[in-house]
Amino acid sequence: MHARITLALLLLISLPAQAAALMGFKDSAMLMSEFATDRKELMLNYSPFLGHAFGVETMWMRGETQTNLITNFNYTGLIRRWNMPSGQANLWFMTGLGNASGDSSGFSYSPSVQFDYETTRLYFLAKARMLRAPHIQYDSYSMQGGFSFYASSYEETQPWFVVEARTTDNMTSRNEITPALRLINQHYFLELGLTNPWDAQSRTPKLNLMLTF
Repeated sequence: MHARITLALLLLISLPAQAAALMGFKDSAMLMSEFATDRKELMLNYSPFLGHAFGVETMWMRGETQTNLITNFNYTGLIRRWNMPSGQANLWFMTGLGNASGDSSGFSYSPSVQFDYETTRLYFLAKARMLRAPHIQYDSYSMQGGFSFYASSYEETQPWFVVEARTTDNMTSRNEITPALRLINQHYFLELGLTNPWDAQSRTPKLNLMLTF
């Protein structure tokens, strides 16, 4: 137990905000979720050793012409990490293989790549994900940027302001801009946002939650 806590502390020191981490420390599990009107995602992974994680994910997607439930086994890998005096950058690869059901069904796959850079005060992310199954194409491209209101210690919760721009093929709301308040702590990540707040027709609340245990 003491070794796991020490490793977690070292990881958090090297990656102060943990704003973009896709897995926890060695021998840890991570639960990630996203809830929006047209999209609900839930993923649980386990990291048997640092830099690699395996898990399962389920995605409910309501598109322009159909609604689908996609369940995959997934893998997350850290391709490259750059440590800098004031921050850190990461390049990730993720993929999922499974099954789609609903208005269309069959074998599904969802490879993606993500690049992120962060310091204790600034954050940037770019991600591309291909989500495919028979007659299903929910490919998405997103960018996020934000800043923390102040630096904090490991034990404290750090508030961030983040804006995400995302476009997703064949979704009811194809283009989304989501300003959000993000709270990051040593074991959790909570984000509350409002997508397209200026448009009454497409304005929707959004919730992201990540737990490491």
